[in-house]
Amino acid sequence: MSSKQAAVQAGFGGEQVLDKVFESYAFSMKHGVFHDLSLASSTYFQVDTLFITPSYAVLFEVKNIAGELTVIQNPPQLIRVLDSGKVSGFKSPIAQLESNCELFQDWLYSRNISLPVYGAVVLAYARQRIEVFDTNIPILFPSAVPSFIRKFPTTSPLLDDKAFADLLSQLSNSHRDFIPSPICETYSIPRRDIRTGVVCPGCGFIGMVRHSRSWHCTACGHADREAHKQAIRDWFLLFGGKMSNKDCRAFLHIARQQTAHRILRGMSLHTEGANRNRTYTMHFLSERKKRT
Repeated sequence: MSSKQAAVQAGFGGEQVLDKVFESYAFSMKHGVFHDLSLASSTYFQVDTLFITPSYAVLFEVKNIAGELTVIQNPPQLIRVLDSGKVSGFKSPIAQLESNCELFQDWLYSRNISLPVYGAVVLAYARQRIEVFDTNIPILFPSAVPSFIRKFPTTSPLLDDKAFADLLSQLSNSHRDFIPSPICETYSIPRRDIRTGVVCPGCGFIGMVRHSRSWHCTACGHADREAHKQAIRDWFLLFGGKMSNKDCRAFLHIARQQTAHRILRGMSLHTEGANRNRTYTMHFLSERKKRT
């Protein structure tokens, strides 16, 4: 199993799907977009993507899970069946979304802000198969998100420009660092089952070769100077903890310590120790994105 496959099967990486949607679509109304937003209300909660305007807010729960999916109501659960026949259970995205909407509404009320809050579940792939019980929660594919948003009325804003700018600032400043549990630990995936190597962003081939400070794909010929960044992020999502120079070399398939050192120093990672005892940690707070 590749690191990319492990992340997809566990449901990670979905935030990037909507990030691309919002980067490529221009909305006429004033709005803000937050990805991977972690807030505190009566408890901590994390929103995959928040789209907010002076008239309303929409929370998106993104699922990027391989296999045939069934969402059941009682108990609230997502059942996944792989082609191999393996069956796994996950938290219901509908129950998670409903909880997040309530918690976000409470977060707004605690700041004397009154906005209607809506929600939708987004499936990363248009070919995804899913069965869902009778529910009012929309289930969307990424391409349908812009038209879904455009259906909400914006003719009577509830917040003026100053109040809306202040709300965006409060959201950004209220974000709490979120460190996800390692995928291999959460889903009991042995390290030996993870296929290592840098994934080609052009064709998906695993095992790009480092040459002249760039990564080259032997399958399609694509070259990319920064392809290692996603691989290192995958390592932290998969295994967690601290990465050593040796860990980096093994995962990226590079031989020279100097090369691994240069790559890690260019990733803005937190460092501890010196020389051969130096380790690196990724703070996922820096991974959060906001657009206004």
